This record gives sequence, structure tokens and C-alpha cells, in this order.
Amino acid sequence: MALYRLSDMVRMRREALGITQDKLIEIPSEAVKGDNIICSTDTLRRIEQGKVTRVKSDVFKKIMKRLHTLPERVYASLFVTTPQALNIKPKIHVHICRREYKKAEKKLEKLEAMLVSDYPRNQQYLVERKAVLAYRQGELAAEKYLEILWDALRLTIPVLDQIDLAKWSFNRAEFDILSDIGNAYSNIDNVEKELEFLLKLKENVERKYMDCAYYIVWHMRVLDGLSHWMCVTQRYEEALEYCKVGMEECKKWYILGQADHFLYDTAWSMEQQIKKEDWMPEKSGKEREELIKKERAFCKKQLVQAYYLSIAQGRLQGAERIKKLYENLYSEEIKLS
Repeated sequence: MALYRLSDMVRMRREALGITQDKLIEIPSEAVKGDNIICSTDTLRRIEQGKVTRVKSDVFKKIMKRLHTLPERVYASLFVTTPQALNIKPKIHVHICRREYKKAEKKLEKLEAMLVSDYPRNQQYLVERKAVLAYRQGELAAEKYLEILWDALRLTIPVLDQIDLAKWSFNRAEFDILSDIGNAYSNIDNVEKELEFLLKLKENVERKYMDCAYYIVWHMRVLDGLSHWMCVTQRYEEALEYCKVGMEECKKWYILGQADHFLYDTAWSMEQQIKKEDWMPEKSGKEREELIKKERAFCKKQLVQAYYLSIAQGRLQGAERIKKLYENLYSEEIKLS
């Protein structure tokens, strides 16, 4: 299954580059001898409207070149010399998630020997994976890590510095790098830059140009980043709103996703609001005490759910983080185990 529709890819990338339909179909005269028109404007219009499902190979390749895009129809894989290589890639991901960095490095070395060396997507994957491993092991500062990740994106998006991130249609590998960039921003002292970046990604994802499965995953990643940012910067009402949308997505699609993160941020945000003297100023005396008791019981329930969801997904470090907050807030309660 394709990551997204050809119509969306062509239209979004053309608009991100600020090129009209008439301009897109023109090939610079110095770049080709003879006919310098890729196709008619009507054909391009029909492609962008999704009325053309099959495009001639030479037309497709020329359009992709004008959009500074690699001319493959499939965007989810590497270019390998042996099929066995594709079995190694998910294992590397699992090792990194489990913090088994040395095992990941060994498998990455093995995979690298099976990749076509001068292929941009392969180069991008290797650069990104090596940077992640170095960063996770404390061998790269966040600033340098960010620089490497942006350079990795430029391997497949040479016009990256000319486009609006909210308008470009990214493939899976590119969005994974963007997610890494969002995480890295949280570790440098530039919160406004991080927020600007996350809001751009949110606008991008909510264009829904990707397959449903990818949309759900990417949307929740962005909402997770935004809710965390709002918690850190003490904008708790906004954090609660992002968490609410995130949980609605989890329930709608019957998936766990970032549910444990949203539950944690919800409990944290509500507890911080309750501590404020100006919280619920219209309430007073016994009525306010009852409301606080009710809200804290809800927060406690959120953290218990978050803890067991985190355990169920194998996020042991996250579960420990939730447990510490729970025991700090509700020390009189039975401890989580």
C-alpha cells in the first residue's frame, strides 16, 4: 500500500515550492532538447484531483524531478542487494527501543554492507540511525544531533530550506526523522523554536494526505509532543486540550498509542492547576474542597491507568516515571507494583 495518494503528493509539493501548474509542466530549455513540456495543464490538473490513477512512466519521472523528489512509487523501503537485509531493519529499531545500543550497532554494520551505497534513501537511513545511537549514548550534544538530522532530511529533500514544513508531503522515513528532531528540540534551550516546529508538524499531519494508519501514528506523536511542551511551560489548559484530542484518537481507533503519555500529562496538568490559589475562584469552602477531592481522585485514576498501559506496551522506564509521580502525589495510597 502506498503511503499517500499521488494526487496529494504532487499538489502539496508543488504548492510548497510555490510553483503554478503551468510552471511545473515546463522543463527548463537548457535541460532538454526538443519538447520542454511534460504534459498538458489539463492532465496535471486531473492528476492533482485524483482523476488519473495511472501516469506514464516518463511523465511521472519528469514530474518527480521537477518536484525535487526521487522517482519511486514506493516510499517505505531501502535499496538492498539481498532481501535478507530488510529483516535486519526492524531488529535494529527494537534494539534501540530496548536501549540495546551495542546490539543495534552490530546489526547496523551488517545491514550497511547489504545496502546500495550511493542511494539517497539508504544514506539517509544510515546517517539518521548512527546519529540516534550516538545521541542516545551521550556521544552527541543535542545541537549537533539536530544539525545531523536536518542534513539527513536534505538527502531526500534538497529543497528543504525553501519550503514550508506544513505544506510538504513527507514519507515515513522523513517523518521519523522529524519526530527525532522534535524530541531533540526538547533538550535544548529554545522552547519557542520547539513549539513553532511542533505546530508546523501538526498542521502538516492534519492535512491527512497519508494512509489512515500513518495519520493516526503521526498525529498522536505530534499531540504527545505538544502536550509535553505545554506541561513544561506551565500552559496546563492547553496541555489538557491536546491530551483530550489524543485520547479521543486512541478510543476512536481502538489503539494504545501514546495513551499512557496523555493520561500522565492530564493528571500532571490537573494537579498543577489545583495547586493554584486562583483555581475555581467561584467556588469556596466545603464546595471547593469537595471539587478538589473529586478532581484528585480522577487524576489518581488516570495515573493508575497510565502505569498499567505503559507496562502493557513494554515501556518500563515510562512506567517507573509514572509510578514515581503517583507515589509523590498520593503517598498515603497503596503503592503501584
